[in-house]
Amino acid sequence: MIQIFRYGITLLDALFYSREGLSGAITPKYLHATAVNHAATYALGINPENQPYIISEDNGGRNTARYENSLICEDFYFTPARPKDNITYQPEIAKGELDGFAKKGYGAGAGGRAEVLKASLLFFIPPEINFEGYLVCAKELEFPKLIRLGSFRGKARLTLEEVKIVREKEEELVDHPVDPLVCETMRGVMINMFPYPIVENAVCKNCIEIRDKGLRKYVALPSEFHVETSERPKSGTLIF
Repeated sequence: MIQIFRYGITLLDALFYSREGLSGAITPKYLHATAVNHAATYALGINPENQPYIISEDNGGRNTARYENSLICEDFYFTPARPKDNITYQPEIAKGELDGFAKKGYGAGAGGRAEVLKASLLFFIPPEINFEGYLVCAKELEFPKLIRLGSFRGKARLTLEEVKIVREKEEELVDHPVDPLVCETMRGVMINMFPYPIVENAVCKNCIEIRDKGLRKYVALPSEFHVETSERPKSGTLIF
């Protein structure tokens, strides 16, 4: 039987990631589920040799994704997270030695190797910003208190608080952003971000009704997850 937690992420370092590695790139205001789930599996030591943070050419190129969607582990799933605070971006100069990540195109020359050290202005989300989402857990695990996020592997604090599961539901407006490649999404508002869009204000096919701080809310259930190992209860059937 699954458990559901409300999770919080507090940035301890400035956070940057972007769809393109260009000067002036701005970090999206949501945390994609791919980032959070990969960060958690990396911290737990699950399949460490296949982490996307390890840059190599053995998969055909450093920018080739090593995953199909944000469902990385069959034992748990973190939804995308939305910010709880207003975000004022923090501009910083970033430098990189021939990493092909961020460059202005200045002095690149043939093959981009004329200028050894490149510098670009990037817009980070500052420390102490809080994000919130939900964790669907099919196995009891001890999750880390610190994870690393973003292109520069900044530290972030992870907190969990279990919520009460009430029943399984169908086609409900869920209370968090969703990855449409993991949760069957009927409609919603697309949020364009890296590595592919997520959906806000989403109505999802398979959901679970919860009580979070006394409020009725709905969490989307990933298609690969099942409420019970036996036959799944029909909509409206109590789980507990």
